[in-house]
Amino acid sequence: MKITKKHILSFVFLMFLGLVLLSATLPVRADNSLVNGQVSLKEIGMTYGGATPVDIRTTVSRIIVVVLGFLGVIFIVLAVYAGFLYMTAAGNEEKTTKALDMLRNAVIGLIIVLMAWAITRATILILGRTVNNAVDPWVGISGF
Repeated sequence: MKITKKHILSFVFLMFLGLVLLSATLPVRADNSLVNGQVSLKEIGMTYGGATPVDIRTTVSRIIVVVLGFLGVIFIVLAVYAGFLYMTAAGNEEKTTKALDMLRNAVIGLIIVLMAWAITRATILILGRTVNNAVDPWVGISGF
């Protein structure tokens, strides 16, 4: 295979796009938790991995976020694989139909996962506001 200018430009563009997407998924923020009211090394230890009591709701919500993120990765893998099957079908109707069915099922799965995330997020927020004795559990809920 002869490497042409088009191949090199495509490679550079894809590498640049990959770096942009990677940097967009890794937010960089300053930690302001120690700026106000720092008293002792105990507070620093509590902020950075100390033995603080963790609420079970926080643990469950973190587990749910990890599982939903894993399901998102599975969707991306299925979508890429279905696209590969579609592109390599070479006009074969069976392979094309199989690839399109796989992509349709992956999109349906993604919709189900997003609906599950929305229901879970609403439930956790409402229960959190209810436990904290909020008058109206819907007041101040953002992120929808």
